[in-house]
Amino acid sequence: MIELLQHADPAANIEIDGARLRAKVDDRIGITTSLEPARKRPSRPWLVVAVAAMVAAAIALPMLLREEPPSIFAPAYDGILNTPGIEKVIPVGAGVSTVGVDGDSIWVMAALSNQLHHIDATTGSILETYTIDSYVEGVIPGGGFVWLLSYDNDGEVLRFDPDSGTVDLVIPIEGSPWHRSAWFDDRLWVSNDQGELFTITADGELTPAGPGSVKGQAMGYLWVANPATGDISSLSEDGTRGELVIPRRVDTSIIDEKGNPVDVIDASSLTEAGGYIWLMTGEGPASRTTLLRFDPSDGELLPLVIGPGLHGMVEHDGYLWVISYIDHLLVRVDPDTRETSRYPMPGKTGGITVADGSIWLDFFHPGLLARVDTSANLIEAGETLVDQVDTDHRLLCTGPDDFTGPIIILEPPQWIGPGSWSVIQAELSNQGSQVCAHGYLGGEPTDQTPSDRATDLASALDGAGISGPLLVVTAGDGVHATRLFAEGRDNVVGILMVDPVPVGWNEFLTSVIVAAGEDPDGAPEGADLDAAVSAGLGDFGATPLVVIGQDPDAVFLNDPFVDTYGDGAYAANQFWQDGLAFYAGLSTDSRTVVADGTGMHMVVWDRADLVIDEVLALLERIEG
Repeated sequence: MIELLQHADPAANIEIDGARLRAKVDDRIGITTSLEPARKRPSRPWLVVAVAAMVAAAIALPMLLREEPPSIFAPAYDGILNTPGIEKVIPVGAGVSTVGVDGDSIWVMAALSNQLHHIDATTGSILETYTIDSYVEGVIPGGGFVWLLSYDNDGEVLRFDPDSGTVDLVIPIEGSPWHRSAWFDDRLWVSNDQGELFTITADGELTPAGPGSVKGQAMGYLWVANPATGDISSLSEDGTRGELVIPRRVDTSIIDEKGNPVDVIDASSLTEAGGYIWLMTGEGPASRTTLLRFDPSDGELLPLVIGPGLHGMVEHDGYLWVISYIDHLLVRVDPDTRETSRYPMPGKTGGITVADGSIWLDFFHPGLLARVDTSANLIEAGETLVDQVDTDHRLLCTGPDDFTGPIIILEPPQWIGPGSWSVIQAELSNQGSQVCAHGYLGGEPTDQTPSDRATDLASALDGAGISGPLLVVTAGDGVHATRLFAEGRDNVVGILMVDPVPVGWNEFLTSVIVAAGEDPDGAPEGADLDAAVSAGLGDFGATPLVVIGQDPDAVFLNDPFVDTYGDGAYAANQFWQDGLAFYAGLSTDSRTVVADGTGMHMVVWDRADLVIDEVLALLERIEG
């Protein structure tokens, strides 16, 4: 494995052309602040929960698309291994990835890096990595091959031969393939976005199978939907169709976020658990995804609303397990009672599967595959007090309803959404605080400006009847909205900034990229605050303030980053440190902490324990 946590000499004497490499910084930047190391506290395993995360499109550098993962994100993943239940971590690369299981082999395709990983499910070791010259979002082992669903050239199926380590056959299907495709009856069943169904034999023979889309396998059948009728029919291995049928049915007892009743025709996938068939409907980032439990013995259809962004489900150890990539949750469902247990996960899950008798989660942020011991004492989510969605922004509040102290407000980086606080929110709630996470359900770069975000936060709190006092915790580019929100308010009694993005960072980093001869189109697109607006904002006065910064040695001063960007790497570090000093200078009662060993925008996951400790310390200062 490539060692990415290499450290450059921070004392290296490098001349920097600041006029060329640095964007103009607000005049207030330049205040010096001593950086004290994170305070050492007694070990508390139930608090030491975090996961390293690679930054996504909003703040990614062009290095993100290279075969080698970006070195500034400190992918050691030490923190995640302290998360209750996480017993194995395998880095596979950030971004969209899909997983297929064949016996004790796991095949993982990392779409952004075009890499196919072959993993031993027993040992958790990567046996081999192959470069696939195509954008792939589906992996289905079968017939001695691994079938890859590609979006290139209007949709193709690639046959990968593990023996030769090459793609030896490309089969056009004239439409983007649906990733729920399956190997069944010694054939690959694949549907495209045109509503067409095909079968492909092991030797590559393509046969049209009429209209339809694959929904999954359950009870020994393949289940295929008819787009004309909405019915979902069983298909047996002898070719018999319709022995069991889930008819199109509108459930008027459940209304989705748009006010429409839930319709079986919207089911994106299905699986079997506890003798029932479970259908997932309304899949999508802004959808309040619903599960429907279908009893084939009598046709009864019962609903279960879990939350937004459900993206996968499996049966394991007698339970149905479901993941949410919006709320960063692993949810356990009792098939008979439909009772749920919600466990925050340290990352943005994109897939769930079972291999070698264990659940494996695919975190497309931070880019790893993790084995979960579901018998462990997993962290449980706090009791939900408010779950309010206004257009596309959301306020989720948890904790005891009789709490009287300052309410903790969590404002995330724009690109990742409010679920990034899941572990921190759960732990603070479980310790007795009311905690409200605000953000956008899409969780990726949006058109919202910092001013829009500040307005939306104020509107959400007003709508929930929350007036304060408030302890605001913000991360990344969320700091811009936090400053605007706090302006002129006397109910903000404490502020904690986690790895805050400096004013002008996007423009500056673009200059570094251009200076290195790289394409400026790869520059970040995250939110920024106009320098004139920043200069016009007031201080926080004596409001207690803590600024947590990433580890400079693990970010801009590591060897690979310096090798790539030269003087620009040192200039980037100086720009970032000046930004931390500027933010610390906004209060006369501030302190700055370095999160040792953490990479860019990963403190929330990799050092959740540090964030929790600093929040608790702020509460003591405020209440003391």
